[in-house]
Amino acid sequence: MTIQYSEDPETRTVEIIVADRITQEDYDAVAERMQTFIDTHGTIRLIEVIENFQGFDPTMIWSGIKFDMKNLRHISHVAVVSDIGWIGPLSKAAGALLTTKLRTFDTAEVEAAREWIITAE
Repeated sequence: MTIQYSEDPETRTVEIIVADRITQEDYDAVAERMQTFIDTHGTIRLIEVIENFQGFDPTMIWSGIKFDMKNLRHISHVAVVSDIGWIGPLSKAAGALLTTKLRTFDTAEVEAAREWIITAE
């Protein structure tokens, strides 16, 4: 799988590590688990670590839009961790349009991102 998924019920945090190309099957497996986590815990926090991104299966665009429309209001904070040059500016631009608090971090700052996601108000 090109996505590693973990959750921490105590802090209501999901961490996703993305590598390589994301398939519809990868997305579906993670979206189902995250939906269950949101349904169980209400508002959650998300860390997305993007190590190596080689694109995604275009068939997952509609699934992603539907998931986001249903669940973005249940994600209070997002930490995006990546050294890929275009990820940070794109994430910041998207974050400016959302009520979700979003912060970007370099890969070397992954522990700072984990600390922020737990302690941020």
